[in-house]
Formats: sequence, structure tokens, C-alpha cells
Amino acid sequence: MSKFKLFVLGVILASCSSSNNGSRNVANKKPVVSKSKYYSHRGQKEPAKFNYDGYHAQIKLFGKAIIKPDNIKFLGTAGKLRQHLFENNLHDTGTDKVNNVDCNKVMYIKRRTPEGRCYFHGLLKKLSKRDKKLAYDVMMGSKGQRFGRNTSTTDANEASATDITTPNPFEISQRLLTRKDGKTQEAAVINVLAAAWLQAMNHDWFTHGKNSKSKHHSVRGYSKHPEFNGEEVKIPMTRPETDVEDDLDSRGYKYTSRNQVTHWWDASQIYGSDPETIKKVRTKYNSDGTSTGKLMPNGKIAVDEKNKRLYYDPKTQLPITGFNDNWWVGLEIIHSLFHLEHNKIIDKVLMPQVGKTICKAGKGIACDNELFEKARLINSALIAKIHTVEWTPALLDHPMLHIGMRGNWYGLREVFGGDSAFLRSIITPDIKHIISGLVGPKTLDLYSAPFTLTEEFVAVYRMHPLIPENINYRSVKSPNAVSKSIPVKDVIFRNANGLIKSKGASEGSSLDWMYSFGTSHPGGLMLHNYPTFMQNFVAERNTGDAHEDSTRMDMGAIDIFRDRERGVPRYNNFRRSLNLPPIEKFEDLFVDMKTGKVREDDQAKKDIQTLKEVYNGDVEQLDLLIGSLAENDRYAGYAFGNTPFWIFAIMASRRLMADPFFSDYYIPEVYTAKGIEYVQKRTMSDVIVSHFPELTDKFYDYKSYKGQGNKKRVKKVLRVKNAFRPWKPVYGKVYNLINK
Repeated sequence: MSKFKLFVLGVILASCSSSNNGSRNVANKKPVVSKSKYYSHRGQKEPAKFNYDGYHAQIKLFGKAIIKPDNIKFLGTAGKLRQHLFENNLHDTGTDKVNNVDCNKVMYIKRRTPEGRCYFHGLLKKLSKRDKKLAYDVMMGSKGQRFGRNTSTTDANEASATDITTPNPFEISQRLLTRKDGKTQEAAVINVLAAAWLQAMNHDWFTHGKNSKSKHHSVRGYSKHPEFNGEEVKIPMTRPETDVEDDLDSRGYKYTSRNQVTHWWDASQIYGSDPETIKKVRTKYNSDGTSTGKLMPNGKIAVDEKNKRLYYDPKTQLPITGFNDNWWVGLEIIHSLFHLEHNKIIDKVLMPQVGKTICKAGKGIACDNELFEKARLINSALIAKIHTVEWTPALLDHPMLHIGMRGNWYGLREVFGGDSAFLRSIITPDIKHIISGLVGPKTLDLYSAPFTLTEEFVAVYRMHPLIPENINYRSVKSPNAVSKSIPVKDVIFRNANGLIKSKGASEGSSLDWMYSFGTSHPGGLMLHNYPTFMQNFVAERNTGDAHEDSTRMDMGAIDIFRDRERGVPRYNNFRRSLNLPPIEKFEDLFVDMKTGKVREDDQAKKDIQTLKEVYNGDVEQLDLLIGSLAENDRYAGYAFGNTPFWIFAIMASRRLMADPFFSDYYIPEVYTAKGIEYVQKRTMSDVIVSHFPELTDKFYDYKSYKGQGNKKRVKKVLRVKNAFRPWKPVYGKVYNLINK
């Protein structure tokens, strides 16, 4: 190992080391980081300026970033905060106890089980001493289990006891979220594919299910609302129809709710969270979407491979995929891509191993099932890796974030020389994840709490401003021209059916839709940038062709109201619960992080005044969503503020380190050696180009060089390294703008 690498490694270890008492200290109220350190140790003041996209380990980038004093201080502050969150902000709301699940049968091979049960079956010896009591928790992380919490019972119950109808959510939506003149304030450094990707991930992670038909909240309308301007609006509750959970131990939380998909990062949006849906996805269909009644051969899943689109059920007019609620054409693009990817994994990675390392008993239904399960493992791990090292750095463009997210997946061992004896000799338990990463054997860690996703995690992922008003439609054949602007409101719910035309169609092919998403910009995460059509639209529930659950709503008001209903603390208390300094006055939201002074532009002044009026001058009433969109407390290059970021910092790490399939099962014996290699090396750009080779020149340049014998050669050079950046030719314009 070079002296330079040793120096940089020493800096990391010194900065990140923190006491690890091996137990949860939920009563600790002493700030782990002082207010002055929190605001002053913010790291490099400028974003990365496109010089790194989470694509390759770059020792020069790491070294240049880490040796800067600001970044060293940032690393120490961030490391302490994250460790504090692990030890103090993972709260158990109770897991169902069952006696009728035979995990030997459920986990007949190491696989992502349909409902997400039995993941820790046989892993007692792999858990730390503090976590061994959780080894027999059959239902941990499974479908139908409660959301956990990142805030204590005291904080959550106090939020539940607050009047959830005030300040008026409809007024807040209209005055603080509405886009000016219906125009999107664009986030030019990313593309709309990034917005569609996030919604697809959300559908994998969480849903509260259908609203109650019999219970509702009564909320005043707002006199200037275009629709809800009457005296009373009835908002359905998200409580279940029965209160069965009241008979179970909720660990003191007054409000609990259940996830209707698995909590695991298992691509359930593609495959489903129950055996019936999985079977439907594995079924073979005719071109009109009617079922053949037979399973796809070799463990493949349903997708129209010729036209690169999903099949639709002719009765319900809904796509055949794992989760099809809140549907739009953006989701179809992502889902279709990874339906295709599943089948490619089988053809390219698994079929060559049949009879050798897998399906040793020969072909048949058992082999088909094994191929399906292996392909699902590989596909879901690939999705998780893409989100970790590509999607996240695209939205959080800070050098230290790039290093941290790549380190989450690969570990900094990748940079500093692999699993050398030297590294192993100096790694201590409290910083093992910094070096080893959070993926691979011996990384499993539950921090004494059963794994769940949390209500707070749901709350901070309310990122509807990413959805633009329109998609700039481009044809691959005429890449420099926007042929038309397509309103997003016209491509949602059942309107999406039939929008992706047959291959070769003059307009509307999957190729051109994919390209249009890759070259259009989403909205920025800020005030006054909520999709206009979502503030007054009829939302469909996918309950069949009768649409009996459809309802008109203002989604902006609903976003605010659901956080209140579910006991998510408001902005200041939310920050306090995470050990972040609260604001003292509304002006604090608009402090320029470079100058330390309150912004004096007209928009900031107007927003401060509106906030004071809407919230009656009381900063303690400020809603989490509004505070998060307004806050200037953002690290350089961040698309969103630090209040949601710190929930991501704990939960993005936790959903890797608490999942056996990203830990002791992330091995060749489970995934196959070729499967592991496929995940580790494949990128989102690779996925897109392999299924849409016509897009190759939107990612690559071709350069001439003199080869052996002075012969002219041409090599392909990847230019757009991150598929969530705008593609060529838009990429060049944005690159030049950022790097001028």
C-alpha cells in the first residue's frame, strides 16, 4: 500500500472513529454534535461539478476530497451523527408472533420469499450477541408488518396528540406548493428517469394500502382553492378497517400502521409481495394480454420482449407486474426495463450454469423455480446497487457523498487495496462498515431492533415536486428536436395503457419514450414546485374496471395531512429527534449557507411572510414537508435538504446491513459467482444500452487512435457515466453549464 493511501486511510479512520458501546442509548438527549459544529463542518462548499458519477473508484478524487480540512471535519461530524442515529433512532413497534410458519419449507432454497418471511432462518450464529434474540423473528420485514419508527414514543405520541387539521392543509398546498403559472422549476442536472425510478423504488418499499371506506377526518376547505372551497372536506383515514393491531403490543406508540408490501429491498414492485401476484407475473400471455394458463419457461417473467413493454390485463386495463397502483408511463418504462433484465439474467448468466452449478438434477419445474429465484436475487441486488451508487450521487452531488455511497456498497477497501492483511489488522468494530462496506459476508447488523421501514422514511420520500408538468418528447432519429410537449396528466393511471406503441411505430415506441425520459428534466425539490395537476385531480385506485375507489383530491394537502395523521413530528421536533438543531424563527430556513446571512431576495422575503401568516407566526407548527422543501440547510450539490437526508443516512444504510441477502447470503453459493460479478460490474447505462442498443451513441463517444502497426482504430468511450444525468445531446449543454 502506498504512503499516500496510508495517509488518506489514516485520516478516514481518525475522522470516523466513534465509541460503540454495543447497546442502544435511547434516553441520551445530549447533543452528539453542537450547533456550531453542525453548521460549520459542512465539507466542500461546491458540488462535484460532474467529475464523478459513482461509476468508478477514483483514488485521486478521494484523496483530493479527503485532504481538504473542511471535508475532514465534515467526515467526523457526519460519522458521529450517523452512528448516533443507529444507536438512538431505530425503534420497534412490535412484530407479529406466529407459530404456524414452517421456515424449513418456506426457505427450501435461499431465496426472496413471497411475503418476505423467514429471512433469518438458520442465521443465529451470524448475528452479534446483542441481535441473537431476533434470529427467530419469522415475520420480521414481511408484508403486513408494522412500519417501525425513527422517533421515540414520546415524540411520535406528542405529534399524534396535536390537532392534525391545523394549520389548514389546503391553504398550505395552494399558497406554498403551487407552481407559478403552472411552470416547472427544473432540476437541470438530472433527467425524468430519476423521478420515475424513485417512484418505482417507493412501490418496492412501502404502501399503506387502500384508505378506509367508513372512517374519515373532517377538514375545512380553503376559500381560494379551485375545488375544495366549501365548509368541510372528508379525508378518508388510512387506518385499517379493523383495529386488530390495538390488541397487539405496539411498544407504546399510539398510532401504528402496516406495510402492504414487504419491507425488504427485494424488487417486489416487479415480482409482487404474495404468491398469487408472483404467479401472475411468471405466467405466459398472448399478445392481447390474455393468459395462456402456463408459466413462462426457464423461470422467466412476462414482458413483450419484441416491443419492450408490459402486457396489460384486458379486464382491468392494468399492467401485469408486481405493483401497479398510482400508475403512469414513467413507471412502465422502469418496470419494463427490469422485466427485460430478469429474462436477460436468465439467458446470459444462469442458463450457461444449468447442470453445473445450478439445476444439478436437470431441467423441469424445480429447475424453472430455481432459475426464477436466482434471477430475482440478482435483479433485485442490481437495482439496489444502482440506487446506491448511481441514483443517489446523481441527486446528492457532493464529493463526500459520492465516497460514502460507493463505500456503502463496495467498501473503501476497493480503493485502499482490497482485503489485505494490513487492513484487517487495523479495523475495529466501530468503523468496520467504513472499510468493509455494508454489503457482503459479516456485515449483518440489526442494532437490536427488528428490521422494518419506518413512518419517518415514508414521510421524507414525499418528493412529488420531482414530477414535471410536461415531458419533452424526442425521437431517437431526430435527437436535437423536441417534437412536442406531453402533459404528464395525460399519461397517468389507465391512460397509460396503449401509450407505448409497437416497435417501429412512427411515434410512441418504447425506444423513443425511454429517450424522451432520459433527455427531459424533472422538477426541483423546493417550495412552489408541486405538480399543478396533482393539486386537483381524480386519483384512481386499481380496484378493477369499475373505479369505485376513485376520488378527487389535492395531493399536496394530502401529503401534509398524512404525516400529521401518522404521528410524524413536525419540522422542528423532527429535527430535534434526530439530534439536529431546530430553527428559532422562519428566517432561519432561508440562511445562505455560504454567507451565514438570511437571503434578501424578493422570493425569500415573500416566502417568509407567507409562512408566518399560514403558521400563525409559530415555527413549532411548521410541517415537515414544507420545512424540508424550504430549508437552505443543504450540503453543496444536494437536491434536497438535510432534514430528510439524515433519515436517508440511517435507513439507506440499514436496509443493506440488516438484510441477509446483502450480507451473509451475498455469496456465490446463493447468487452464483457469475451472478455476483454481474451485479458488481453492471451499471444503469449498461442495462439501458443492452436492451436499447439504438441508444448507444447517447451514452458513448467514438474516438480514433493509432493502434499496433500504426493502424487506425476506433474505441468506444463512455461519456454519460450516470444514466440519471441528462443524455446526449442534452448532457453536453448541462455539463458545460455546470463546469463553466
